[in-house]
Amino acid sequence: MTIYTSYYRGEIKGEAVSISLYPPPGWTGKHLLLFAPTPELLQWWKSSAKDATAQDEYKRRFRDILDSRQQLIQLWVGKQKDNLQDMTFCCFEPDGQFCHRHQFGEEVVQKYLPHLWGGEIGATRPQRKIVPSQKLNLTYPLQVLSLIDKCHSSGFPVVCDRTPCGYYQVSLQGEDLGVWSELGLMGLLSQLRHEFYRPRLIPSLAEQEEELALSEGVAAGIASVAEPSPQESSAPSSPSLITHQGKLEGEELAQVQDWCKSVKSKMFPSVSQYADGRMELHLRRFVSLASAKSEKKTVVKTVDSSMYPGAEMIEAFGEKLLPDFHQALVLYYPAGTQIKIHRDSPAYANGAAQINVMGRAKFSISGCQDVRKMESYWLEEGDCIAFDNKQPHGIERVGCDRFCVCFFKLKAEYLESERVEQLSLV
Repeated sequence: MTIYTSYYRGEIKGEAVSISLYPPPGWTGKHLLLFAPTPELLQWWKSSAKDATAQDEYKRRFRDILDSRQQLIQLWVGKQKDNLQDMTFCCFEPDGQFCHRHQFGEEVVQKYLPHLWGGEIGATRPQRKIVPSQKLNLTYPLQVLSLIDKCHSSGFPVVCDRTPCGYYQVSLQGEDLGVWSELGLMGLLSQLRHEFYRPRLIPSLAEQEEELALSEGVAAGIASVAEPSPQESSAPSSPSLITHQGKLEGEELAQVQDWCKSVKSKMFPSVSQYADGRMELHLRRFVSLASAKSEKKTVVKTVDSSMYPGAEMIEAFGEKLLPDFHQALVLYYPAGTQIKIHRDSPAYANGAAQINVMGRAKFSISGCQDVRKMESYWLEEGDCIAFDNKQPHGIERVGCDRFCVCFFKLKAEYLESERVEQLSLV
């Protein structure tokens, strides 16, 4: 594997990966926000003189951003050690012009993966051209092949077809299980072999489990939402899919909004494969969602919330909505972003709560594991809700900037392995 940098219209070797804040229209490669500048830094650069002094200041600010993302960067670095495919990280600026991708090459690749560094590719062609790498995966990685074999041996003949962009289209006996990255695929295949996770991944098994639960009388209330229909109102006809837990208003809401704005510069891009441009900040605990989708045990680290002045206010609201919660996620959705339909990580226990702090949002959720049967609810500013985070759910693209705070509990086995050292994300 070799790692290169280039620009979108230049030569690209192996897999193309965008690290600009927004990729160009029609981009079909991967988009990795982990190494992108923040919207604030991009806006500052556009309004600067773009001279040598501005470049030095940009580098200093971007270095601070990279430092704030060290925990996530280390997860990414560890994953590259088993990667056999060449990659080219791309941005807009032509070869020879100032660009943050050069700093990425120096301060990330050369620092942590010097043996993989291939340098900046000279851009001489006017149009982008994909150059097949000699190390391109013509067959599936050994880890993927091993997991597929284990699934087949367990009686689950899963089919994994590679898409042109390198992702995997997964199906099982005619049922579509979605499109996954390599990391997500390994997590999916691992979970298919576990009785607890299978019904949460396979719609037909979920329906069988639901019928069994109904027959035993332990799924009261589910029958009323078995055939949900989309709702555009904030007062749904099937309230069992979400539970309204009150509403923040007036000065109370304004204080939470001001606090979220104050920590916006300390947020980092979400590593979730479902999140599209979302930024986040963790309170109480940091959960490595990337590890949660692999065969390795999820890493849970304690976060010292006191480094975010005013966080105790957020935690107090969390205790009211989800008593004894283990993690709070402060989320920022820039206008036009979303989080696709998903089920929360296996590390999380059932049940979550959320405060829609700022911006109107359309929240969709299923009551029966079937993504074809979703109900939609409009969340207004200040709305506090609880919902089943193990059901498929998501937020449609927002029309304006949005802040929210989500509260979760972790399963006991993940808390038992929790690392006691403090994790700093700033």
